[in-house]
Amino acid sequence: MAFLLHQLLSESASRYPQNEAVIYKDRSVTYQELEKTSNRLAHTLISLGIKKGDRVGLYMDRGIEAITAACGVLKTGSAYVPIDPTSPLRRMTYIIEKCRITSLVTVHEKLPKIEQAYPDGSPLQQIILMNGSDPAFTGRLGETRLVDGFSSPEDQLPDVNAIETDIAYILFTSGSTGNPKGVMLSHHNSMAFIDSSCGFFKIEKEDRLSNIAPLHFDMSIFDIFVAFKAGACVVVVPETTAIFPGKLAEYISQKRISVWNSVPSALSLLATVKNLNSFDFSNLRLILFAGELFPLKYLRILFETISHARFCNMYGQTEANSSTYYWIDELPADGLLPIGKALPNFEVFAMDDQGGQIQAPGQEGELYVRASTVAQGYWGEPEKTEAAFVRNPLEPIRGEKVYKTGDLVRLDWQQNFVFLGRKDHMIKSRGYRIEIGEIETVLCNHPEIKNAVVIPIPDELIGNRLSALVVPFTPGKVTQEELFQYCIAQLPKYMVPEIIEFREALPTTSSGKVDRQKLKGEQS
Repeated sequence: MAFLLHQLLSESASRYPQNEAVIYKDRSVTYQELEKTSNRLAHTLISLGIKKGDRVGLYMDRGIEAITAACGVLKTGSAYVPIDPTSPLRRMTYIIEKCRITSLVTVHEKLPKIEQAYPDGSPLQQIILMNGSDPAFTGRLGETRLVDGFSSPEDQLPDVNAIETDIAYILFTSGSTGNPKGVMLSHHNSMAFIDSSCGFFKIEKEDRLSNIAPLHFDMSIFDIFVAFKAGACVVVVPETTAIFPGKLAEYISQKRISVWNSVPSALSLLATVKNLNSFDFSNLRLILFAGELFPLKYLRILFETISHARFCNMYGQTEANSSTYYWIDELPADGLLPIGKALPNFEVFAMDDQGGQIQAPGQEGELYVRASTVAQGYWGEPEKTEAAFVRNPLEPIRGEKVYKTGDLVRLDWQQNFVFLGRKDHMIKSRGYRIEIGEIETVLCNHPEIKNAVVIPIPDELIGNRLSALVVPFTPGKVTQEELFQYCIAQLPKYMVPEIIEFREALPTTSSGKVDRQKLKGEQS
């Protein structure tokens, strides 16, 4: 019986050795091949001194190598820490230094960017390459060693005494202080979600699950490890395919994807294909989406075109995985989809401002999640951990921890939860959770900026667009283009404001705070 994530791969490799495990473009690997290559990587890492409890960085685009790397790291008893390769260098170095990462698994195409991040010598002891050595690389990485990730000939599973409460991975999300927060999830946290999801959605070995989420996005856990549990196939969607609706439709058809899982914006793009009904989606039986609101006009197109498939609105957070579901049997007239009820082995409840549990239709409150999936906390952030992972208010004597989501919900007449918005300034864009305070902090750190506020503008296609209103110390001394480039260097692409507008001052409320509601009205 599997109790560690990588054991799901090992068990399926034993049961279905010749089944395809991962497909990417025109390449594929079987379960037996993936098991052996990830074992070899694990032995290489162990020979380099990686041990249980360490953090190993992963720095590469999604694909077969990325999935192999994650499995190889898990087999050492250490935790993998995926770093978005499209993020600014500042974010990459912050994560490496925050987690005290000394070993980074990557591909040689990323070496120049790593050198750019550390021009005067890297804190990394070794960089492990997933595509062989690179003798042509002459970069300045100080004492950092370049190692072939498959230098070990040993392809049997390493004997490592890991247990289910060990941390499996750390995913960094947006943080209000200008720096991201690292969510620590154990094998037990993830396995509880995977076991529940695999059974609830009836995933079988014949299924082909899409993977459009990179490793640093928590939706990838479902794509990869639910597939591994069932012995199914992970079909990685290339980045260049995902952004072109016609190519995406063709890829789904050609690869015979049966279970789709993504943010709604990816599906909204698919719905814009003019001849959508000409593609063969006969294998597509289940369409899951989560992370943001789904515009009804796009959902209706897919709902009518792929009418044989079941559609499910999922809800969750990195800190607790997906926790609620809502089967869409008919489209709501008002376009507002409930986030539904708790998945098996989850309890979700909401508390009002007076500390009472909401139970009647129409009542509103903040949502809490109680489950084995609730994360261990934030890496190196005890105060933030204490604020978000709190004693269960319904049973305080037990001392059990639950996740306080910060999401406001309302109960409808069928006892489904309906998402209303964030209690703080967290928003969703393109499926990414963004703390706008992080963007504001970056803007305010610019030496020429006195004050800044970021206003989310609702957008049917991507959830929200970002508009920044800034007050310079000296008008005309800094340009919009300079601020755009400054943000690009400091923030991931999805967090860079699309609009930057200069103001002489920002409106305030009677308490002296920026009047965000007034600004939102101006931007709408």
